[in-house]
Amino acid sequence: MALQNLGVEVNHVFSCDVNPHAKATIMANYPPKIFFDDLTQRDNAKAPTADLYVAGFPCQPFSTAGLQQGFSDARGRGEIFWRVRDYLEQQRPRVFVLENVSGLVKIKGGEYYRAILEALGALKTYNVYSKIMDTKEHGIPQSRRRIYFIGISKHHDDGSFRFPDPVARPSIELFLDPPDKRQVVRGSLPPTRSTTARTNVRRALKELSASGCNPLKVPYVVDCDSSGYRMKWLKEASPCITCSRAAGHWVTSRGRRLTKGEMMRLQGMKPEKFKVAVSQAQLGKQIGNAMSVNVLERLFVCALPAAGLVAHSTLTDRWAGGRTPAALMPAGSRKRGTVQSSKASQKRARR
Repeated sequence: MALQNLGVEVNHVFSCDVNPHAKATIMANYPPKIFFDDLTQRDNAKAPTADLYVAGFPCQPFSTAGLQQGFSDARGRGEIFWRVRDYLEQQRPRVFVLENVSGLVKIKGGEYYRAILEALGALKTYNVYSKIMDTKEHGIPQSRRRIYFIGISKHHDDGSFRFPDPVARPSIELFLDPPDKRQVVRGSLPPTRSTTARTNVRRALKELSASGCNPLKVPYVVDCDSSGYRMKWLKEASPCITCSRAAGHWVTSRGRRLTKGEMMRLQGMKPEKFKVAVSQAQLGKQIGNAMSVNVLERLFVCALPAAGLVAHSTLTDRWAGGRTPAALMPAGSRKRGTVQSSKASQKRARR
């Protein structure tokens, strides 16, 4: 999706996911020539080569919200990184992008983070760059800190790669469906069967009102399904959308949860151009597991020319200057914000 947004013609040579629901979504929207159902069973020596390889190895072993077992994860999820590295060693794509939770940098005193950098460096094939990037600093109001590893083949790297600079954060109103004037939001709460969510939203409304804020007029987004001691809210921005928050955070000014379409926009996706091939519950999980498209776009604008995959100045950063692309916003909100459109020259890349 990010490559298409940039006008890059994509030859999707292969994809891989062990989750059948994820496979259904991929096949419905971006079917590859080959689909591998299990990375641990893939023979990387025979796998197709690609110019660009993108992978998000499981975050649970490294998340600060989990057991932080790292490479020794009892379910074997920590070992997936080594399978990813094996593909890099066997097929040597010109560019790779790897993503994980920001907690990877901190847990065990940075032991796993250093091990990953050392393992990638030991390939002696790539110049490796890494940085924590937050989605809300790159054009979309979602607090989502992730560590990105960028590798560019030493034989092709012209030295021009730089991580994109942060931009001003837009209001979440640009990403929400227009309010339904018939909807009564005063006192709206999650249903009584959702005990945790109802308790958290009631507390948030009470504390915000007591501090002089008007949460029924100003959009505060509440992480309503969190444990009470972890529960938080943000003004005009969304807390991190994760797999465990598949039902959607609570928007105080709407008196409801985020819709799946709004969640997709907060990940940089255009829901109107997306084929839903799974249940709404599975869709919510996939949105939470996805990489932010706006961040990927900005990384590709910097990395693809540096690797010689596209000519310099042929890709346009739609997010530069903090302007929200018009194509992303719901129709009813486009008149409420300044927009920027762009058209990039098409270049071919094998992914």
